[in-house]
Amino acid sequence: MAYLLRQEFRSALIRVGILSAVLNVLMLGGSFFMLLVYDEVIPSRSVPTLVGLLVMITVVYIFQALLDLVRSRAIFQFGAIIDRRLADQVFHLIVRHDLRRAKSADGMQPVRDLDQIRTFFSGLGPFALLDLPWVVLFLAILYIFHVLLGLLATAGVIILVVLTYFTNKMTKAPSIQSSAAGSARYGIATASRRNAEVIYALGMEKRISAIWNTSSQRALDASDQLARVGGSMSSISKTFRMLLQSLMLATGAALVITDQASGGIIIASSILSSRALAPVEQVIAHWSGFVSSRQAWNRLQLIIEAIGSERDVMPLPAPSKSLSVENLTAVPPGSNKAAISDVTFALKAGQVLGIIGPSGSGKTSLARALTGVWLPARGSVRLDSSALDQWAAEDIGRHIGYVPQDAELFDGTIAQNIARFEENPVASAIIAAATAANAHELVAALPQGYDTRIGQDGSNLSAGQRQRIALARALYGDPFLIVLDEPNSNLDTNGEIALIDAIQKAAARGAIVLVSAHRASVLAATTHILFVSDGRPQLFGPRDQVLERLKIALPGPETQPTPPVTEDQAPPNEAAPSRSVTSNTPSRKVQSV
Repeated sequence: MAYLLRQEFRSALIRVGILSAVLNVLMLGGSFFMLLVYDEVIPSRSVPTLVGLLVMITVVYIFQALLDLVRSRAIFQFGAIIDRRLADQVFHLIVRHDLRRAKSADGMQPVRDLDQIRTFFSGLGPFALLDLPWVVLFLAILYIFHVLLGLLATAGVIILVVLTYFTNKMTKAPSIQSSAAGSARYGIATASRRNAEVIYALGMEKRISAIWNTSSQRALDASDQLARVGGSMSSISKTFRMLLQSLMLATGAALVITDQASGGIIIASSILSSRALAPVEQVIAHWSGFVSSRQAWNRLQLIIEAIGSERDVMPLPAPSKSLSVENLTAVPPGSNKAAISDVTFALKAGQVLGIIGPSGSGKTSLARALTGVWLPARGSVRLDSSALDQWAAEDIGRHIGYVPQDAELFDGTIAQNIARFEENPVASAIIAAATAANAHELVAALPQGYDTRIGQDGSNLSAGQRQRIALARALYGDPFLIVLDEPNSNLDTNGEIALIDAIQKAAARGAIVLVSAHRASVLAATTHILFVSDGRPQLFGPRDQVLERLKIALPGPETQPTPPVTEDQAPPNEAAPSRSVTSNTPSRKVQSV
């Protein structure tokens, strides 16, 4: 693990390694105490010698307990350090996972991977690995006692190492299957919770429950196979160690009978052989945790390499002049097919672009590419001649306002959501953003005003209220580029009027606003129109000229904004109603008008 080999972790490992060395030397105390009792105290019947030995071994055990406690705390802190060092990176992965890679069943896997790594380093697994090299010391002392004792203990260690190898080989596949099955099960649970209303209203609970049960059974089967393999190997190793201890006692007794060893050797060799085999046995017992942690680390590394880390860039001045889109092509994460292709246009400060087209034409994909949510596969998006990737994400975010199709809000107060969860937001800036979005009266009418908690997923607000709050969030800080994707989908007539007013005020202060919509009413605030179809731009130019080419008329002053109507609802021999912004223009070339 290259990350853990940095100087701070190497230094911590050296300190813990020194503690482990001292601890393993102190663990020899019990063996030598028994050896001296049987070989010196009992034959001499010397009580003072026994008392002296007892005092010494007591001091040894006290130091052993203290050092073991210190080592335990050090190992736990080591796991905590890993968590702190990787926490920001893992959150970065969570936020950008679905934006840079194909959506997976469980986008929260990096969090569980980090938890797995921290749990392993905070548990008993590292102790076994740190104690493993000191097996050689215990074997060497057994060889000093007698060659047969050393050979027998060495054979036991070799057999346990072979068991460890087969444990690794046999648990690798089940561990991967268990992790994948658990992720799939978690993904179903998350999707079911998110769509609980639909499941209940449409009577789908039993059918989704059947899918959940199938996934749960797969996860259980995989976990059972992993536990069965690991448990079997652990039981075999424990049984073998007990048998080996008995063999050591028998061998020691045989050596005593033949006058090749003293009586104390019997007990001392048994204790030493137990200490020699204990780390190997612990490695086997915690091998599944080690394998899972290694797999978790590998997954994190692969995702980090695929998504990349935030690079340091030089701060740039705030954009204030223009937006230039040059041959922009964007591909959805995990796909090979472009959602939008060869989009080119330019806008100046104060201009408003309406993006129209049939459903599935690429309007939302274009909005995502214009805000940097999707990286361009080809071409660029430039603010004042600087491409979006020349800014750090935090810096460019202050200059962009964005309202996606699904206006997601976070659990917190309305003020926190509008202020984008800044640590110390200015109250006047929050109120100014709400006022610009014509949402101040809406917020003030709530029981706790700006301190009203939104709830998980904005559950305490209606869809229209969430959309108005999301617009205020987009306008917070007077951003230069404002991208609104279907911002009126949940708004009533008054809400649409307020939206148009907010767009006009933003343009008046020098912002560039891009708004995609299916309802023609919001186009009253635009200066230019871009018509897209099949992911390609078809027409671009001043609003009135483009709408005239598309045979779309804006609602008159006496006409209030209304929901769209489709062309098959138009009266016979008449053009489609002016409120629809969908056109079947067959053109395949971008036309400027």
